[in-house]
Amino acid sequence: MVLIFGWGQSDARDLGEVAPALCPNCHNVVALHRVRTKKAVSLFFVPVMPYGGDDYLLCPICRHGLQLTPVQKPQVETMSHATAALRHGLTTQEAYVTQVAAFWAQMGFASYAPPAPAAPALGPGVAPGSAPGGRSPSAQLDDLAKLHADGVLTDEEYRAAVKRIVGV
Repeated sequence: MVLIFGWGQSDARDLGEVAPALCPNCHNVVALHRVRTKKAVSLFFVPVMPYGGDDYLLCPICRHGLQLTPVQKPQVETMSHATAALRHGLTTQEAYVTQVAAFWAQMGFASYAPPAPAAPALGPGVAPGSAPGGRSPSAQLDDLAKLHADGVLTDEEYRAAVKRIVGV
């Protein structure tokens, strides 16, 4: 009887954009992506028992990465929500640039903060105040309410974004 088993990392899963950064490896201003890998024992090349994993921030161009510690993961999650808020036009560019600089300082990588005003180098995005992807105002308000409930937006930012969407 032949039994084939092994252990190691499975495929990496991209969890989306986190924050714009100046990559120290390729020197491009890019939006770093959060990537999660999982380790598992395999039997006949089929993962059967997970036993760990790691999270990274990776440059989408050169794949240079930073391994995240458990303490950094909540900060990365908050920044991901802020980037989504910018993408959906729910926060201002100025507030976002400030949040990005604070994020990199908190993470201990101030050198990763992109030079202003190039901070929102997030590719083809949606300008604040416009309807992203032709989405209805009610869908935008639902997204806004979720971001406010998650603590991504302050009360003041929430009220300003609602006024922008409603057109008041």
